[in-house]
Amino acid sequence: MPCFLIGSLSQLTDSRKKRIRQRFSRAAGTYDAHAETQKDLAARLLEELPDGSRVERILEIGCGTGHFTALLAERYPKARIIALDFAEGMVQQAGKRLEGKRNISLLCEDGERFLATCAGDFDLICANSTLQWFDDLAAALGQIRRLLSDNGRFVGVLFGPRTFVELGQGLRHVFAQEVCLPTHGFPVGESLEVMLGEIFPRFSVQEVLRVRNYRTLLELLDHIRKTGTGGGQLPGALTRGRLHQLEAWFQRTHGGYPATYQAFVVKGEK
Repeated sequence: MPCFLIGSLSQLTDSRKKRIRQRFSRAAGTYDAHAETQKDLAARLLEELPDGSRVERILEIGCGTGHFTALLAERYPKARIIALDFAEGMVQQAGKRLEGKRNISLLCEDGERFLATCAGDFDLICANSTLQWFDDLAAALGQIRRLLSDNGRFVGVLFGPRTFVELGQGLRHVFAQEVCLPTHGFPVGESLEVMLGEIFPRFSVQEVLRVRNYRTLLELLDHIRKTGTGGGQLPGALTRGRLHQLEAWFQRTHGGYPATYQAFVVKGEK
């Protein structure tokens, strides 16, 4: 039997979260084949994990298809792991990947709600490419600190607002007005430092920049769709004519189709 448990998926009345959840659920089957940057960041996050001798209880927020969960289980084979994601399609994919691993419990649950209501404690709480989607990041970080054991540690990776900066500039040119991509609301490094400093006695924030070059504009847009990371509110339809304009802008400005990924590797300790 699969090792996942579909918990009571709370009805998300917030339309923004509902859209995000639906996008990631639809992308669950194609996510792993296109999430190269997220996998790179998972490998980077592994470097920040503590020694395994005192890690017995782990919480992973936003487990997606279970890629990082499997790495955690390999690093800490004796630990109990709770991994959750609010997109049912992602949890189902994770269940297939992690089938038979009895030390892992998968929950289909909203991370912010879980943090606010959980009564347990954890030696390690981690989140890869997830917390930037939260409505109230500062409150979530406060709950994470509350749930850490005395020697517990929080490690995470969050995408920053410069992610897809080239696409945002190109769309602004095509539509002749500001275009709001989801990444524009992601936290900047300075605000992360302030939040972490107010919550954790010991913390760190490290910026990581990656630039990926795609062969065509459609390949770039397809990558965004198949990882569930798109969905900005465009001021009009992205018609064939506008796609040609956007393609010409990329060629004229960059000579290709680059996409910047800005991420922050963060740590917090009691």
